[in-house]
Amino acid sequence: MSYIVRQTLALVAGLTILSGYAQNITILATRGDVQVEQGGVWAKAVTGMKLTEQQKIRLGPQSYVALVFPGNKTRELRQSGTYTLAELLAQRGPAADDNPYVSRYTGYVISQAVASSGGRASGKTLGAVTRSTMAPTPRVPAQSLFYADRVQLHWDRVPGSEGYIVEILDEAAQVIHTQEASADQTSVEINLEQKLKPGACYYWRVSTRRHASLRSTGLCLRVLPAERAAALKKEEENLRRSVDLNTAVGQAILGAFYEQNGLFGYAWNAYQQAVALEPGAEGYVALRDGLAQRALTLHQTSVTE
Repeated sequence: MSYIVRQTLALVAGLTILSGYAQNITILATRGDVQVEQGGVWAKAVTGMKLTEQQKIRLGPQSYVALVFPGNKTRELRQSGTYTLAELLAQRGPAADDNPYVSRYTGYVISQAVASSGGRASGKTLGAVTRSTMAPTPRVPAQSLFYADRVQLHWDRVPGSEGYIVEILDEAAQVIHTQEASADQTSVEINLEQKLKPGACYYWRVSTRRHASLRSTGLCLRVLPAERAAALKKEEENLRRSVDLNTAVGQAILGAFYEQNGLFGYAWNAYQQAVALEPGAEGYVALRDGLAQRALTLHQTSVTE
């Protein structure tokens, strides 16, 4: 069974599950003091919680919640106060809410955020954090697909690095490209259109300039064939025009598009952007931190089939 067919079936299954909650409102992400009214009692809101329009939600100072209404319409709340969900439901949302294309990826975001750690964020922080090891830790899952002209690689910052050295190796372990990055960078975007052949497994690794001989583990990456890349780029452009990428929800939806198409490196970056826009928001953290395991599971499944 092909990767795309598996992902389509998984998406249909996820939306089928969600259809059972057609009258419900789902909490996608929270930060700070967010509570919901349940039988006259206020309880802490958590990712994946299902609410009805008769309930209320309350935000404390500097808190945040992302809600998904029936039809996968999204709404972010940041202003402290008490909201009646029926009133929020009656309000017209962004134009993207009426776009079935956006709705499709929103459904995937919900299913993955809720599934991560049983519907709760893991509590781990695996983004652009400070590490004590001398070799940087890559953040792009193995077996990621990329557009050949936009290979995007990420790693964790290492204190005192003096800069970073990124190497691309062929299947014979020969270095075919080297790129340097400054000490304040934790990512590079490289055009490798003239160096990488579609489908082949290449490896990338990163080291610090201070300890150049201590390299990270090499991880496989592949680039897409030109025709497939062109089709996905067109789809990506349509999605980018349909969502507000200045919001965490918009970045999460974009991440879902990348993830479903095996573009895990871009997906990690989009989920990281969602976390950066709403720091510490449960749901987005779970999406980002669970990506590597989801990518590994998909690869293992494809190998055994």
